[in-house]
Amino acid sequence: MRKNLTGRPIIMISLDAISDNDINYLLTLPNFKKLASWGLLHRSVDSLFISNTYPVHTSISTGVLPSEHGLFDNVIYDPFKDSEKWRAHKKLIKAKTLPERAREKGLVSCAMMYPCTPGEKIRYHLAEVPGTESMLFRGFKFVHYSSTFRLCPKFFRYMKKCKSFNYFGIDTFIAYTARDLIAKEKADFYMLHLQDTDHQKHHTGIDSDITKKSIEYDDKLLGKIIEGIEEAEKRAGGDPKKGITHFDILVFSDHACFNVKNNIKPNDLLKEAGIPFENAWFQTVNGACFLHVAPDLPSDAQKALDKFLDDFKKMPGVKRELTKEEMHDSGAIGAGFTTGFTPVPGTTFGAMKKGQHGYTLDNDDYKIFYLEIGPGLISEEQKGTETSGGSILEVGKKAIDLVEKTNLSGRVPR
Repeated sequence: MRKNLTGRPIIMISLDAISDNDINYLLTLPNFKKLASWGLLHRSVDSLFISNTYPVHTSISTGVLPSEHGLFDNVIYDPFKDSEKWRAHKKLIKAKTLPERAREKGLVSCAMMYPCTPGEKIRYHLAEVPGTESMLFRGFKFVHYSSTFRLCPKFFRYMKKCKSFNYFGIDTFIAYTARDLIAKEKADFYMLHLQDTDHQKHHTGIDSDITKKSIEYDDKLLGKIIEGIEEAEKRAGGDPKKGITHFDILVFSDHACFNVKNNIKPNDLLKEAGIPFENAWFQTVNGACFLHVAPDLPSDAQKALDKFLDDFKKMPGVKRELTKEEMHDSGAIGAGFTTGFTPVPGTTFGAMKKGQHGYTLDNDDYKIFYLEIGPGLISEEQKGTETSGGSILEVGKKAIDLVEKTNLSGRVPR
């Protein structure tokens, strides 16, 4: 390990859309099973509402709820243009992030496809640049926000293994590059995000053969990351067979997913009811929808909207209205929404896909997990054990605590 590193390198690995139910299968696969033997596995963990990728990952990066960090949903929706803009840039986050904290401590950071890191100062950076713009424009943004020249040798080295620039290929590149960086002790703090399983659940369903193969491939990629960890562990004088003593590692998911058979498009229903978007419109987040109402509606317009909402609540597939606490914690009130609704599992608001998330946390079979490894997180007696319950927000708080306790002497932050 670095001679001037006070503490241990920190590795965070996000397995997008891996539910607690998937853990039963992952524990039969060699690499996740090895990781679990090194650490304390938390099962039946609550995600956060809205249970979508960007709000949850930003809460993990900041240690606070969406109502505090300000990132409401994955996208900003414009009803008048029927267009969406992804909330990808760091400037939209109102709280201090983990990369900021790491930089203040003088740590060398690595972030690969971790949401909302464009704009962060990260030495080894593969920036996620989603959106509906042309691939050329997104390519320019990717080059601008990523540490492209530092990673270029890795692109050429692993191009054949990646096969294509889809989620499968990107995940492959992340795992192989992370293995090399970890083994050669190039960074002190890692944020790695593997996404293919989320993509496959959206397009093929949560229990398809393709999704199962994606989970198996996640395990293979974890094996590559483990190779780097074990090599560095041995170099530092440790023995991986007895556990990990020179790293602190957090492996976690962001949300679960439901199979979907039906969808409801609230904004189409508003049009059918003759209510213009100037009066009211919905932002749909798949497992919920949120209503924006124009201020100072005339009484006749308010009556029409009230009647619409009464009918909407009774529609097949609409489960219930959101609570005040859910509206607050999700950041919806701060984003200008007055009320919201959630559908029954199997129904989604907005786009129709075979698998969706974004649902409230009171649904059965909608739990996730996290795994903590290393002496900065668990005791010797907790290795290879399991516990149940808690919130994924705990991962963010634990990571912040690790970063705050770590420092580098004699080096200027990069």
